Amino acid sequence: MIWQFDLLILALGVLCALASISLKDLLSAAIVFGAYSFLMCLLWTEMGAVDVAFTEAAVGAGVSTVFFLAAVYHTNRAVKPRRRGRLLHKLVGLVTAACIGLLLLSATADFPTWADPNSPASVYLSPFYITETIPQTAVPNIVTAVLADFRGFDTMFETSVIFVAGLAVLAILGSYGRRQRDYEPSPTGQDAAHQSSIVQTACRVFVPFMQLFALYVVAHGHHSPGGGFQGGVILGASFILVAISYDLRVMQRRLRERLAMLFAGLGVLIYAGIGALCLVLGANFLDYSILHTILPATSPIMARSHGMLGVEIGVAFTVMAIMVIIYVNVASHGKSDRGL
Repeated sequence: MIWQFDLLILALGVLCALASISLKDLLSAAIVFGAYSFLMCLLWTEMGAVDVAFTEAAVGAGVSTVFFLAAVYHTNRAVKPRRRGRLLHKLVGLVTAACIGLLLLSATADFPTWADPNSPASVYLSPFYITETIPQTAVPNIVTAVLADFRGFDTMFETSVIFVAGLAVLAILGSYGRRQRDYEPSPTGQDAAHQSSIVQTACRVFVPFMQLFALYVVAHGHHSPGGGFQGGVILGASFILVAISYDLRVMQRRLRERLAMLFAGLGVLIYAGIGALCLVLGANFLDYSILHTILPATSPIMARSHGMLGVEIGVAFTVMAIMVIIYVNVASHGKSDRGL
């Protein structure tokens, strides 16, 4: 690592963080927040955490910024000024943040020193993952092996959390859309003056390559940086790009909300179903090695690799579908299929 480069990125990240909470223009704050995510992506890359950087670039700098922009488009762009109580609220927030920061800093005294070879993580966990991942799973990407195999139970519930978050957004914004009977989206979903033949042509060219790359990221996530989460984000972003370049109707001709919900539930079902299948075959939940009994020409080690691929596909389905559901409901005032 180059500590000067790390220090520069951290300094710029702090400036972007302060600017994003200080700007009155919400559009500018969303853009600055996207720049903050991009700086964090550079920092993770420089530290060697490529999988984390991949996720930060796709989710933080990309999709989250689009969600913020869609929300700003349907709300007020500028924060309304307050005449009274503004200074008191800032002071309370500053004191609270300072106290929590001091509490966290005091807790760092109990942590092992940086890069301590005698720390519990370096003595027990890290050597096992480094030395046993390929012999036990035949997966070169240690990160994927840890997430989808060694701690696959935890990752399954993370996927379930994403699914439940999508249901919550659908329930809240969907109810809001049913109450707002006076809102009717335009036939195209956007003003004709905002449509651009150049943007639409670029979308038609890039979307197939985005989707092909997303499938590659999912299929090769256990051999290279990536996986179901990153591939699902890219796949969902391709549909959102169609909605932005054209309108919601064009996108929903290809992926309607009901079909997206089917994919979201199917992804969780695939993940949990593979674990249940392992139980039926007489092994522990998500113990993929037992799958060699039903997979032809497969050893127990290769069965773990194939099992990880299966659950990554399920994660990709859920992430892709939930992203599309959230964007469609935010962009359509919760009307979704009902008004499009």
